Amino acid sequence: MDRFQSNGRLIAGISFDIPGMGYKNPRTGTIEGFEADLARAVGEKILGSAERVDFFQVTDAERIEDLQEGRVDVVLSQLTITPDRAEQVDFSTPYYVTREGLLVPKGSPISRFEDLKGKRIAVTEGSVSLRRMRKALPSLSGATLVITPLSAGNLDAVDKGEADAASNDMINLTMMRAASVHPERYSIIDIGDKFDPKPFGIAVKKGDRALLDLLNQAIEALAAHGQIDRLLDNALANLVRR
Repeated sequence: MDRFQSNGRLIAGISFDIPGMGYKNPRTGTIEGFEADLARAVGEKILGSAERVDFFQVTDAERIEDLQEGRVDVVLSQLTITPDRAEQVDFSTPYYVTREGLLVPKGSPISRFEDLKGKRIAVTEGSVSLRRMRKALPSLSGATLVITPLSAGNLDAVDKGEADAASNDMINLTMMRAASVHPERYSIIDIGDKFDPKPFGIAVKKGDRALLDLLNQAIEALAAHGQIDRLLDNALANLVRR
């Protein structure tokens, strides 16, 4: 935690492409969304000011490497806690738990997991959803994967007719649909009964116990006062009002 301690700032690795979660507003340059606001709230708890949090764009495929290479102090980017990832980085207590979901065009014949047979499924490079769908392919005869570098590409692929469905976290799909120009054109299907829940944690470099303890204290305090739930509700409400 040397850099964090010495300069009194926290560099947070955040997605810049998911409105409502982590998003760089092209008009203002402001980093917006639930996870950006949570990073600010955590920064206020551990540094005394939300203004001491800086943001760095990460992708699903490179976010752990960005942390290990020291480009960021923490990653707060829909990073599901898994045993293999816990060997590479240390995780805070979960700040949100979601489930696996599908986004499909309204009126699609896909209404459950089994309907993905023979379909094209958009998934994000480096994501748990990609792992899960790759493992599931033998049970989904004829299904193929459309891999996108960013989560925003999932909805784009469905919108352009390049994929029949997008597999992602329920919260991500909810935010992306709400932020789309025509949210009424899409349906979201919960397929969480087929997979384990997806707990999101803030990741730090392996062995950085001091920073991890501070993060856990901040998350626990924010959760105890209902602030995490309010941040999420506000992020979704802001999308709906757009």
